[in-house]
Amino acid sequence: MAIAVVAFSASIDASEPKPIEAWDRVVCIQSQVESKPDTGKLCSAFLVNADERLYLVTAGHASSETNLKSKLRYRDPDGVTQWVSLKTFFRTSTNPWQRNEQSDFAIAELPDVDGAETYRSHLSALSISLDSICTETPPRTTEVVTVGFPLAIGAGDVISPVAVVGHVASRETSTANSWGHEPIVYCSPALAQGTSGGPAFLNNQPDGELTVIGIYVGVVHDVSGAKLSKMVPAHLIRAHISSQQTNE
Repeated sequence: MAIAVVAFSASIDASEPKPIEAWDRVVCIQSQVESKPDTGKLCSAFLVNADERLYLVTAGHASSETNLKSKLRYRDPDGVTQWVSLKTFFRTSTNPWQRNEQSDFAIAELPDVDGAETYRSHLSALSISLDSICTETPPRTTEVVTVGFPLAIGAGDVISPVAVVGHVASRETSTANSWGHEPIVYCSPALAQGTSGGPAFLNNQPDGELTVIGIYVGVVHDVSGAKLSKMVPAHLIRAHISSQQTNE
């Protein structure tokens, strides 16, 4: 009798869904350049949920390279590679992105539309709570994991985001950009194209806990070839999404 009970319990445990690994919550957006059909663009992105609303977040410069034919590719909660075109969600808007005026990131709210229920359910399951978006930049030398698709690695037939361990290297620093200045946190190591829009998580969090400290937007380098990663501080993303909740 005892053996039968143990076997039954093991069967139940085996049927329980495995938790989603933090790194697999990161998605990619693949786009064809409309004027050059043989040329493609790729960026990383992630999803944030707030009060049952769902937001897609990526780098601002990366959002400008997408279009309604762009494919949002991801690993669903069962580990199966899926894709959905942006026009499935955005049927009337030619540009669903809201670019932040201060920093290089953009958000797009994914509406609940007929015919997209399965995709939205998948993406909602992959999303990160707004409460997990850090309100303060962690101190220098803090260990972080930046996740994305550098050089399109992990964006093949099977989606498998790349996770790179690094460290916070600076306090928030006012950095010149094409429209003025923006707060940037520098981190190591420098990462390749395709990572833009990917989140950086605190490393070594307790099981089930996630903390996003920033979003990767590029590199800074000098003539010697030395490079550092540039991150938009997470609290700016949190404030932007919170303002959407307040204004509507």
